[in-house]
Amino acid sequence: MTVRRLVVRSSVAAAITLGSIVAVAPQAVAEGLCDDGSATVFLVGSEPVCQGRGTVSYGERTVSKVCSVGPVEVTAEATYLDRRKKTITDQLDLRNGTCGRFVIPGQTSATVTVH
Repeated sequence: MTVRRLVVRSSVAAAITLGSIVAVAPQAVAEGLCDDGSATVFLVGSEPVCQGRGTVSYGERTVSKVCSVGPVEVTAEATYLDRRKKTITDQLDLRNGTCGRFVIPGQTSATVTVH
């Protein structure tokens, strides 16, 4: 095996390892951030926020990820404009500590409801 192949394989292994660390970190943050019966809402460019029962519209702020915390049902919707300027809505139904992600590019608004 040449030195170049060894370096490339080592770099790929390191990237995979670092990627798995990055993927785990937001979940770890979500678990301890908010109280049971709420939602953790991850906004692009700012700290995650805790949301209690009710509905919040995030309007101009882009929502990247939403997690239900504890035994609670959370509905999250994000709105996008397609190439023909038609509105498309993506919905996540979360419960019992699960998380879901939204596509960031093109998002025009988002609403999160904690039931």
